[in-house]
Amino acid sequence: MADYPQYRAPAANDTALVDPAWSRQLAQLAEPPAPAAIKIGGLDLGAIQNSARAGLLSAAREYTSAYANVESSPDGPIVLSGHQPELFHPGVWFKNFALDALAKTAGGVGVHLLIDSDLCRGASVRTPTGSIASPRVEGVPYDRALAARPYEERTIQDTATFASFTDRAAQAIKPLIPEPLVRELWAFAESARERSGNLGRVLSEARHRVERGWGSNTLEAPSSLVCDAPEFRRFAAELLLRARDTAGAYNAALAEYRVAHHLRNAAQPLPDLATDDDWIETPLWVWFDNEPTRRALWARSESGVLTLSNHNGWAAEGPSDAEGVAGWLEELRAAGVKVRSRALVTTLYCRLVLADLFLHGIGGAKYDQVTDRFSARLFGAAPPPHATLTATLRLPIDHAAPSDEDRQRLVKRLRDLRYHGERRLPADAPDEIVRLAASKREWIDNRAADPAQRHAAITAANGRLFEALAGEYEQALRDLTRVDAGRRDGAILDSREHSFCLFPADELRERLQRLSQPTDA
Repeated sequence: MADYPQYRAPAANDTALVDPAWSRQLAQLAEPPAPAAIKIGGLDLGAIQNSARAGLLSAAREYTSAYANVESSPDGPIVLSGHQPELFHPGVWFKNFALDALAKTAGGVGVHLLIDSDLCRGASVRTPTGSIASPRVEGVPYDRALAARPYEERTIQDTATFASFTDRAAQAIKPLIPEPLVRELWAFAESARERSGNLGRVLSEARHRVERGWGSNTLEAPSSLVCDAPEFRRFAAELLLRARDTAGAYNAALAEYRVAHHLRNAAQPLPDLATDDDWIETPLWVWFDNEPTRRALWARSESGVLTLSNHNGWAAEGPSDAEGVAGWLEELRAAGVKVRSRALVTTLYCRLVLADLFLHGIGGAKYDQVTDRFSARLFGAAPPPHATLTATLRLPIDHAAPSDEDRQRLVKRLRDLRYHGERRLPADAPDEIVRLAASKREWIDNRAADPAQRHAAITAANGRLFEALAGEYEQALRDLTRVDAGRRDGAILDSREHSFCLFPADELRERLQRLSQPTDA
């Protein structure tokens, strides 16, 4: 397990996980690793790096300029991060502030990718409501429920639900947070909705406009734009033409991870790539403009022909040389076929080709422990190191919740009352009970007594002591019930998973900017 770092979110409020230290991240940006002489088939990844980065910055500037004033980007290192375009918790948002701070300090540019090949599985925010004394969680929808589909294809279904979200969310959390950020955020969301019907892009634009209003200079772009760039198509062409080697390296890296972590579930942390006769599942997705159901892209090469399929009725034949396949992928895109990267390939390409430093959260860092080994097996080298960042920021709700120690003390008290009543006798206990406790101690100390007789005597004494202390036992049970209820309430109020849009704006801004200052303590 030594080669697989164990990342955990900080337990304490207003603290962050930053690995490696800020100074090491800045050192990597000051002297980025030289592009490794990595080849996949006939492609030297270093040869496409400059044009791929220029294309990324151009696409990000164009995308961001639709809603913000974008200045020319510094001629410095690229810091990259990414996440699904959703209303995530502040621990995830922390990465965006770190992205901005690192890029500014290093004289570079920060780009946040909207990972729109991932599935949008819901459209609501779990919101604490009720009161401090009796809180509960309520799901507040911002759109009508819809079967899961890629964020790239997820459009807003119910404009009335979307428009009313800010009032409903603010009203739900009002007893706990009087002025949440959602009101400011949703004004930007409504403006974005006038230009785009895509749910993820609308949510991300609103969030990014808040960031830029707070002083951020980062750029944003959907990951789909990266996948439609000629450099990525050239990269994908090699994965497809060498599908068997790719799947072998991918599955071997997963197997190594499962052994190290003692995982028996073949779906953890990701399923293997499958084979079906001559067909090989690839680490790419495919779907269509007119049918946005995401499926694995399969490949088969024979007799000088590369055939692609979704294993659900669609197949297409193309050339078997890398440049030809890259051009063919462009033709397929024009015909409504979308080829997109899966998780490991998304960050592998970003780290190998696009970024001088990639910022992960805990989940992405876990997956990239597999990515590093996948790359080493397939290319002979791992990508440059990434950073792992997350934070714990809880809603500013002043309340007191019972602690673990409070519960442990009650559990011990109940056990003592049931089995060790002599430890809990009140000072005014009747003489009979005091004598009984003394008798029990004598039996405990009498190791020479007949074991059966000794056991029976101790058990009988426990029973009579328990009867004498029954009232205290019932009170302890009531206390435990109260403590457990308080802990459940505290878990609601203290969860680090509540969306950033439920926090007070100025207070959250100060906390995030303070945590993301790239200086070691």
